[in-house]
Amino acid sequence: MKPSSRLRISWIALVAMLALLTFALASCTPRGAPAAHAPEHIERNTDRFSVYELDGRWRDQSGAARSLASWRGKPVLLAMIYTHCTATCPLAVSELKRIAALEPDARFVLVSLDPQRDDEQRLASYAAERALDPSRWTLLTGSDADVRDLAATLGVRYRRVTADDLAHSNLITLFDREGRIVRQTSGRMDDAALGELHAIAR
Repeated sequence: MKPSSRLRISWIALVAMLALLTFALASCTPRGAPAAHAPEHIERNTDRFSVYELDGRWRDQSGAARSLASWRGKPVLLAMIYTHCTATCPLAVSELKRIAALEPDARFVLVSLDPQRDDEQRLASYAAERALDPSRWTLLTGSDADVRDLAATLGVRYRRVTADDLAHSNLITLFDREGRIVRQTSGRMDDAALGELHAIAR
């Protein structure tokens, strides 16, 4: 066989190998694949980091400065929502109101994912519209950076899809008295989750 023929065959083999490798890699990471949904109930190790160690600066619906650590000593359920949401956020708030009727010692925190529109006045109106007792319910707004930091800590994913709408995870997070994540729920809290809440409250 002539050297030029051998060289041509080698090049053909190399191109074929590269094509196979590209196909294999593409099949491992398909474009446009939907993100995996979080399990409905996610149990967490309570020895982990306390969310009360975050340095965020927040304002509540009355305009008062708040830190997450101000809930230390109480069981807390927290959801990240935005007040203009008409889909999953009202469902999350309804679920939290159901839990509030079952566990009087719990406290409830709603943190806005849309701080540009959800100022203190808007949060106060939202709380009044939904009859959220300010002795048990706190609505928070803060800087974009603090919202992103808290969302990353809780595993809440969100992004703006239009000027008015956000796509986001619909998680309710249960904290123990020291601000450690005990459980996260997407949707309705089951009996096991409510049992954990009652145990913390007692």
